[in-house]
Amino acid sequence: MHDRPALRILHFGGQGVREISRTQRASRNAVRRALADGSRDTYYRPSATEEAEPAVRDVLADYPHMTVADIAVMIDWRHSRRQLSDLVARLRPGYLPGPGVEARDILGIHTGTLRNIREIKAGTMAIGTLKLGEVHL
Repeated sequence: MHDRPALRILHFGGQGVREISRTQRASRNAVRRALADGSRDTYYRPSATEEAEPAVRDVLADYPHMTVADIAVMIDWRHSRRQLSDLVARLRPGYLPGPGVEARDILGIHTGTLRNIREIKAGTMAIGTLKLGEVHL
């Protein structure tokens, strides 16, 4: 990315946004972002794994032997499997049980619980239609 402090110095020296963008080979919007109040000196964007790390830690704390594919389903991972695999490989050793400690069985995993479920009782139904007068809550 561009040297944001240098862009600010040029602007405070009297150069306009268009001139700075031309001489520094930066887009005008990049210069405007660098000059905006409260902008950082360096560009930063958190990675997908950085944002998902707390969720992965929670899953590994309960199920340290869970596969990466199952972890992806539980945390609703929508990025590269390789990124998640690398993150799990880095975090998993801290959650594996020590000698003499049994691991939890992962067969009874539920990804969520349903709350406030109400049964809907319906009268006669035709294929593709439901008559509103026949629905009872």
